[in-house]
Amino acid sequence: MPQLNLFDDLANSLPTGLRIVDEVDALGECARALAAVPTVAIACAAPADALDANAVAGLALHLPDGTGWYVPFHAGEVALAQIATVLSEAFGGITQLIAHDAKMQLHALAHCGLIFNCAVFDTKIAAHLCNTPFDDLALCDLAKAHLGLALPATAALLGSGRSAISMTQLPSHTVAQHVWPYARAALQLAAILQPKLDEMNQRALFEQCEMPLLWTLFDMERIGVAIDVPYLNNLSAELGAQMATLEHAIYGVAGHPFNIGSFQQLSQVLFNELNLPTDKLHRTWRSGKYSTSAWSLDEIKDKHAIIPLILEHRELAKLKGTYADALPQLVHADTGRLHTTFNQVNTVTGRLSSSNPNLQNVPITTELGRRVRKAFIARAGGVVISADYSQIELRILAHLADDPGLQAAFKRGEDIHATTAAAIYGVPLANVTSEQRGHAKRINFGLAYGMGKASLAASTGMSVPQAEAFIARYFRAFPSLQRWLSRTKREAAQTGYVETVLGRRRYLPRLLSNSGASPERRSRAEREAINTPVQGSAADVMKLAMIKLHTRLQCEGYAARMTLQVHDEVVLDCPRAEAEAVQHLVAEELANAYPMRASLAADIGVGQTWDDT
Repeated sequence: MPQLNLFDDLANSLPTGLRIVDEVDALGECARALAAVPTVAIACAAPADALDANAVAGLALHLPDGTGWYVPFHAGEVALAQIATVLSEAFGGITQLIAHDAKMQLHALAHCGLIFNCAVFDTKIAAHLCNTPFDDLALCDLAKAHLGLALPATAALLGSGRSAISMTQLPSHTVAQHVWPYARAALQLAAILQPKLDEMNQRALFEQCEMPLLWTLFDMERIGVAIDVPYLNNLSAELGAQMATLEHAIYGVAGHPFNIGSFQQLSQVLFNELNLPTDKLHRTWRSGKYSTSAWSLDEIKDKHAIIPLILEHRELAKLKGTYADALPQLVHADTGRLHTTFNQVNTVTGRLSSSNPNLQNVPITTELGRRVRKAFIARAGGVVISADYSQIELRILAHLADDPGLQAAFKRGEDIHATTAAAIYGVPLANVTSEQRGHAKRINFGLAYGMGKASLAASTGMSVPQAEAFIARYFRAFPSLQRWLSRTKREAAQTGYVETVLGRRRYLPRLLSNSGASPERRSRAEREAINTPVQGSAADVMKLAMIKLHTRLQCEGYAARMTLQVHDEVVLDCPRAEAEAVQHLVAEELANAYPMRASLAADIGVGQTWDDT
């Protein structure tokens, strides 16, 4: 593509109030303007997956007085290093930085050397806490809904497919016109969302949890995690050999070769040629053929020898493709580490999710899955530390219900399932059988998910009347739990939402009396009303623990850093010399993350790999 004149017709093309930093004097003026205001909104001209400075075209700034600047990073007479130095110093006086999907933009700017140390107002997270659906969180959608603004479409500017270009290939005034409205919209949107956070009682959650956590996650993502690439390459070869053996066996049973990964061909073999039973299966809406999903095949796995072989082949294929083959390709060339993205707005309960790649789904329940975890290693001369909250959801349940029996059992460090069984069956703790403990364990965990008598019967082998009687004994032993369940459902039906310990809300309009929801949908909403305060509060506690742990490691000068967070577990990369001290620090911060009536505790493990912990 021919070189473009980056500053053609600026006077005729820029909106009123917008200037481009095209020379050193303009950079100085921009810095002085920033130094005079407490708040600024930014929009970075970069793709979401920008991995280095070359992918970042520049930065748009919108000030409260309506004026703005666009700073191109690779055009004009001002070097990027000088821009980074001057703007980093200027941003030192800013008390609040406003941005949409701020963490992504902070990463792009960090690649360019721009350092920030101020409070952040992320309009995407604020909108999420104000009950905006996931699909409507894009800045374009929010600007249209709240401001009546139609932001310029990036796809129209850059094109799509193989013909798409990057913003770094466009004239600076073209990029400025496109990006500055995004910064302006973020500033205007923040003004609308701030009082809305107060109105919906989300201000404290936003400012004391989600925004500090943004910086914690930013550092975790920047640090990344070390993986053993040669080990994964060997694992890939081993899995490939096992898959080849399984394929040979599957073809032998079927009587001919076929594409095991093809839904159409697999369906033909299973249901037309081998005539496997279909009474437990459903048809897919698109093809009308019987489903060959893992869940469907598991329903008929004892009906033919080919099904276990296919399920095993699928597990190996997933491990090979998703982890052994894919992860080495994602190691960053400059850092030599794997960098995931932690998402704060992707779940209804407030739990974090992970993407690009998803490291929260690395399997642990099978031996093969655990072998993938062996690929996650410590830095040279270091160890991996894993801290996993012990039964946090049951502790949360005991806290929310304020049940003295469960709280005392946790405080004494007892086996909570055995303690529950002893209370239900009326036997001494020492006399609880494994079957009794198993039944108590199922109801303990199932209670947080709205388990009823039919589900308990199905999972334990009890008859439905036996399960009903068991649940009745359970609630006689722990009446405060039944009162909490009833109160939570009743309040959710009155308000249309439930809350976690930090006030995070999940709206459940189907529970309102005038919702017109069917009994099935209402029943599901009731289960969600019970589950969300428990699982969501566990997520709140983990987030607070991460913030405190991150702060303390930095303030006390430790080199150890968090690298992963998976549900109730946090993983650290730690120098061996710090290992003992950091273990105590981690245990202390997780135990004291939130004032609980049922004491918190974490299981701490140390090893050379994640699996070793």
